Amino acid sequence: MRKIALLALLVVAALTVLSPLTLASHSNGEQEKEESPAPARNPLKLGDERPGLAFHLLSGGENPTWKAMEGKVVVIDFWATWCPPCIESIPKLNELHKKFDKQSIAFFSVTYEPGAYVREFMKEHPIESEVGIDDSLTTFQNFQAWGIPTIFIFNRSGKLVASVHPKHLNADVLEAALRGEVPQVEQSVPWKDPAGAEKYFRKLQDELKEKYKQ
Repeated sequence: MRKIALLALLVVAALTVLSPLTLASHSNGEQEKEESPAPARNPLKLGDERPGLAFHLLSGGENPTWKAMEGKVVVIDFWATWCPPCIESIPKLNELHKKFDKQSIAFFSVTYEPGAYVREFMKEHPIESEVGIDDSLTTFQNFQAWGIPTIFIFNRSGKLVASVHPKHLNADVLEAALRGEVPQVEQSVPWKDPAGAEKYFRKLQDELKEKYKQ
């Protein structure tokens, strides 16, 4: 009996010593898992396939899909209301939208800001193209579109043929894309700190969502 009791005490003592170590090891593993950042997406390059879309239209129309836009040149402008170059480019983009309205081109202007706030902004700055709201920032992530304003142009086959700042976008660029060519235009430079930009965008988004509850 004494041997059995002694053995039981030794087992309890061993578990007492090992349990905190095991728990600490498990906790550290969980913490590392939670804090480990998601794999960074690479910036898009000319010739890349079109990334996934995940935004809804401010107009309330059917959410755009690549399948629905097969055979079209697609122009996606990433912007925000607080961005001066974005605002400056609106009249120019409106003119291009009007010029190519009858052509096989789909225009989208995508922001992450709440729809109610964007509607107020558009009373002073009307936007001719379809305005997309990326609530989850998924489309911004997929495109790595942090250096706003930036415009991505895809040809009829769904390949990226240009990534440009609005100041470099003109009718010649769009006409080249319609002809199936790669436009000869200066390409935009990916933002150097995508994680920092995403954090900043989410902060602004949360503040606006609180102010403009829908």
